[in-house]
Amino acid sequence: MKTKYIYIAFLTILCGGSLVACSNGDEFFKDERYKKMIYAISDNEQIFHAEFELNNEEDIIGVQPFAVSGTNPIDQDVHLSIEKDPELLTEYNYNTYMDETDKYARELKDGDYSLLSSIVEIKAGVNPSYEVGKLQVKIKTSIIEKLSVDSAYFLSFRIKEATPYEINEEKRNVLFRIYKKNQYASQKTPTYYASSGFMDDVVMPFDSKIIMPLAYNKIRTYIAGQIYDANDTKETINKNSMVITVDADNQVLISAFDSENGLKVEMLSPSSDPNDGSYGYRNYYNPEEKQFYLYYRFDNGEGWKVVRETLRAESIISK
Repeated sequence: MKTKYIYIAFLTILCGGSLVACSNGDEFFKDERYKKMIYAISDNEQIFHAEFELNNEEDIIGVQPFAVSGTNPIDQDVHLSIEKDPELLTEYNYNTYMDETDKYARELKDGDYSLLSSIVEIKAGVNPSYEVGKLQVKIKTSIIEKLSVDSAYFLSFRIKEATPYEINEEKRNVLFRIYKKNQYASQKTPTYYASSGFMDDVVMPFDSKIIMPLAYNKIRTYIAGQIYDANDTKETINKNSMVITVDADNQVLISAFDSENGLKVEMLSPSSDPNDGSYGYRNYYNPEEKQFYLYYRFDNGEGWKVVRETLRAESIISK
């Protein structure tokens, strides 16, 4: 009988200890493990990469997000005041490129963009799993379309004031990089199209071509037989690039990217005879296949070459 009482007492102590341990564990997770600090969301170089999807609307709005560190949701509304940082891009350019000023990133002029509000709020309790404040940046579509895809463009922001938590000084400033995107290509994420076809009736080697978005209905790519490299000079790019413009009926117009630099590009009319080799190349974009059918000729200083080419998207551009 004494042994039975001792065993029951042991179980009572064991269970009691487990309950205390569980209770202490709950308290551990209730306590804030990290200091709550307000910061601009960015990468290790203090850059936030923002895509602006081109369309036929007058303005496009991008978002710079801000957040609060910590393991638990905020218990008070957060208010931030944002201002332009006049020095951040200058420091970035010098630290990154030193004296190679031709590689310097550019900053949009004050008149080229606007903020819907310089005040950002993060409401407590609204969405505890996603507590992010958004600075809305409005840029005219016409301004974005003029930005060169061969240069980097930024806006520079900093948190001027914030309450009720402390500002993280290491993440107080942010470089807001602007990328173009349309339904055919993305500048932020390299977009590849599989190229195949014929040049002067000779089968071209199968290749992947980089496609760049220019406007909501325009893209840039190299002429057939030329391979784009990220280190290509401006002269090389201008000499080998053509522009494809897609109209409302998915008919395409092909032109030289820079005709003043020596490249000549002319569209050709395909035959109406199904047995002719040009019949299937109707200068058309098939949105279901995400494929271009092109018939053109070009002269980049080595004589005219006739091209029948298909370009098929290797990856789907998300909307």
